[in-house]
Amino acid sequence: MATWLKVLFTVIILMLLAILVYAGYLIKYGNDSLGRISTVPNTAGGSNSNSSKEPVVVKEEPFSFILMGIDYRKELPGLRTDVVMVGAIHPDTQEAVLVSLPRDTYFQIPGYGPDKLNHFYPNFHSLQKKGVLDSATPEDEMKIMLGQYMGMDLDHAAVINFQGFVDAVDALGGVNVNVDQNMCYRDRADGTNINLKAGQQTLNGQETLDFVRYRKSNCSPMTKGTTDFDRNVRQNAVLQELIGKMQSFGGIAKVTDLIDAIADNFKVDMTPEQMRSVLTTYLMIDRSNIHYISVDGNWVSPYIYVDENKLAEAKQMIHDVLEGKSINPPAESTEGTADSSVGEGE
Repeated sequence: MATWLKVLFTVIILMLLAILVYAGYLIKYGNDSLGRISTVPNTAGGSNSNSSKEPVVVKEEPFSFILMGIDYRKELPGLRTDVVMVGAIHPDTQEAVLVSLPRDTYFQIPGYGPDKLNHFYPNFHSLQKKGVLDSATPEDEMKIMLGQYMGMDLDHAAVINFQGFVDAVDALGGVNVNVDQNMCYRDRADGTNINLKAGQQTLNGQETLDFVRYRKSNCSPMTKGTTDFDRNVRQNAVLQELIGKMQSFGGIAKVTDLIDAIADNFKVDMTPEQMRSVLTTYLMIDRSNIHYISVDGNWVSPYIYVDENKLAEAKQMIHDVLEGKSINPPAESTEGTADSSVGEGE
């Protein structure tokens, strides 16, 4: 064997060994931290107290979930849900759907409301402290309420506060997005200082949070305000970039920083074993298989009345994913076109 070929093989083998050693280290690192994220570390399955279903076997079964982004800061204590998403994912089709609901959605369903969507989670915490919450946790009550709204049982709930989001973005080296407009808003009471210029750029964690949260301006000169629908579109764009970062080699190499960033600011009612299964089953999911829907509606102060047709479409897509039906648009076939053109030529 030529010397250069021996050297090449040796280098490849060493690289593979290094990757295996590093992967083993990351798995152990992750295992030691997952218990800090899980809210049910000592049970065999996740929290399904709102459902009679058996705990989900993540590698084999689809599951549904809610994801809540919490506006909690020392300067402004509270548990307002600025981000509310309902989603589903399937291991066989490797497809997922995420539905963004406006935070100001008008809610009035049996047993709940009328109120804004983002008021329920802090209210459930208050009821729990008084010992009068019907469910074991506020997250379980959110699963019941949103499950009733979406017409399905919801399996899991995840909560991330804004600092966790900022730290996660920074751990991945920021995100490259198109800032669609100038944004300026300041609030000395809680330290908010949004000042972004339009254009394609890489944002750090705080800037990314400002980008997805921006609603209105109080600056001089004032910048254009935006709607909850606009915010949902931005959130989805950022999620796409974050997923791409995590799937890249650079993202994998930074996974320990990411775990540290998430561990103290992210909670989910899955066992550590279920979380490991999610990572191994879906880490390399094709981003084109992740579908985002923003349910918009009409603003009539102080509520948003959602578009019922858009909501029905979102519900159907979640049901389709859970049933293993692909919601990707069918591939265009050139065969029929060729046949028809031949027929016309004849």
